Amino acid sequence: MEKIRILLKMIWYNRKNYILYLVCNIFIIAFFQAFLSIGENESFMSADKIDPMISSNIFAPTVLTALFMILFVPYVYEAFLKSRKQEYAVLITLGVTQYEVICNMLLECLIISIVSFCAGIVTGSVLSVFFFFYLHKVIGLRSMKWTLHLGAYVSVGKVYALVVIIILLLNIVRFLHAEILELFNARYKEEKGKKGSNIFLLLGILLIIVAVIVMLYAYNFEKTYIWFISTGIIITGIGIMLANFDCIFMKIRSVKWKISLSFVLQYIKSWRMVSFIAAILFISAIFFTAHCGVTYQNFTRNALTYSPYDLFYVQYNDINNMEQKEIMQTLDKYDITITEEKRLGLLRNSFCNIISADDVNKKYGCTYEVKPGYFIQLFQFDINDGYEHDFQANKQITIGLGNHEKMHLKLQGKSNKILMNSCRSLADITLIVNEQDFMKIRNHSNDCIYETAVMFNFSQWKDSGNAMQELQEKMSRMNELPMEDQSAYMLSSKIETYSVAKQSSEVLTFLLLFVDILFLVAANICIFYKIKSELKEEKHIIYKLYRVGITDQELWKILFEKNICYYFVSLIIAIFIGVFYSYSVNAIYDYGKIGIVCGMGVSGIIMFIQFVVIWEITKFETKR
Repeated sequence: MEKIRILLKMIWYNRKNYILYLVCNIFIIAFFQAFLSIGENESFMSADKIDPMISSNIFAPTVLTALFMILFVPYVYEAFLKSRKQEYAVLITLGVTQYEVICNMLLECLIISIVSFCAGIVTGSVLSVFFFFYLHKVIGLRSMKWTLHLGAYVSVGKVYALVVIIILLLNIVRFLHAEILELFNARYKEEKGKKGSNIFLLLGILLIIVAVIVMLYAYNFEKTYIWFISTGIIITGIGIMLANFDCIFMKIRSVKWKISLSFVLQYIKSWRMVSFIAAILFISAIFFTAHCGVTYQNFTRNALTYSPYDLFYVQYNDINNMEQKEIMQTLDKYDITITEEKRLGLLRNSFCNIISADDVNKKYGCTYEVKPGYFIQLFQFDINDGYEHDFQANKQITIGLGNHEKMHLKLQGKSNKILMNSCRSLADITLIVNEQDFMKIRNHSNDCIYETAVMFNFSQWKDSGNAMQELQEKMSRMNELPMEDQSAYMLSSKIETYSVAKQSSEVLTFLLLFVDILFLVAANICIFYKIKSELKEEKHIIYKLYRVGITDQELWKILFEKNICYYFVSLIIAIFIGVFYSYSVNAIYDYGKIGIVCGMGVSGIIMFIQFVVIWEITKFETKR
């Protein structure tokens, strides 16, 4: 009974650590469960209801949160356990067997895990409801319907159970091989390590410079893998630099901040690890948040680029064959004025669209000249849209003409010019042939159907949303096609494409905002655990400083400077790296300056938040 009483006292004494660890688990589980609930929502993931450009934004936050759970929760538990190792050693000296201590550790971990999971899925359910209403009401995804997905709870349970098993196995193995003296000295043993080297410090800085140079001069659309190589080099450089950062602290201490840096240097080994983890988390938060600011500009610009016409659709026989008069009446109803109209005949099969060079030259003012028996493959890409594109052309194509005859066309050249809107009615490949070959295929081929592409431009396309919706409804009723066939002949409008791009950016920003908050909170928790674990030892030093006449104001200054070393070193490194990648990743499609502005803006906000955190942490230390 005495042992149990002592154990309960220890648990009560560490209640704040338990609560902090519990809260970490709850919010990680809650975010993961909320993301999975949205990802498993059938209406959200259905391409017929929500454009894949929007729904695909759920994958990145879900994967990031899952990786974060797998990597961060074990680390937080390890930090939590370090504060308990001395207490376990005390229990062993009082007669508690190693088996009983392990059982107690297992019981604690399981109870915390079960409570965390239950509280996490409840919080996650509330959060998923908030996500749904925000996406449905604020962003405007009206086709999204609320449903409860048990699969999301099962998936969260499996991943979290895996994390708990990893935690238990690692710590049980370590505990079995630990001696009592090692447990007593666990907090001090981790600080034993070699002093930093100026040579390795310079090596780390050199690796960061190399990563920057590689990114600036080698990264392009054809070599996007360079980004990952550069990131690997720069993470290695940060690790080496921080592992030897005490060399810089030693030089600064000889000039100023002598007492403050002495506090840091006596725990320099754990400072290195915590600062490295915090730097990676800060970098991720800065980059992803800034990236959201860039994506809005990028997505909306691409929407306008790939929709040169305010209204585009394809006619085939009676499909979408609405009279001009009825179209005009619908547009006039919403005060929409037509400023330009084009019609382009085209042949289409399952492989390609075929258009006449003469017709293209006449309608678009082009100067294509195609020899008989040849074709020009038309690519309709914006090379600055931020995506990789395949410009590999077909060398030869064969088209059946009936009576077992075939027409063989060879490649004459390639052209990259956006002539038509992106539309489901069109094939992915477009070929330009001369007029004679076009008419021959039209008159004799059974493989191709003749369609007409209809294009309109309006005087005020941003006000055309309701008009486009009514036109689509009228044409759908007129076509009387099954839903699957009707989707292939949907109208393509600039306002719809723009709205989808805008919503996609808003969804990505909204979801990644929670991931970035998770990263920022995690970085601060890592550092706070570090500061809190040192507080007991620091008290003895502070009492001695009071004896030699230090004032409260001087103590505040010392602790504030110490906390700046804990928080701002990793943050300043993160700002440099995060803003750099925000620039370099976006520079290849002319958004480098916007990337810098967004990165610096986010960095300024985080810097202010961290200053407030340092202020509050210093107040917490002085009160203790």
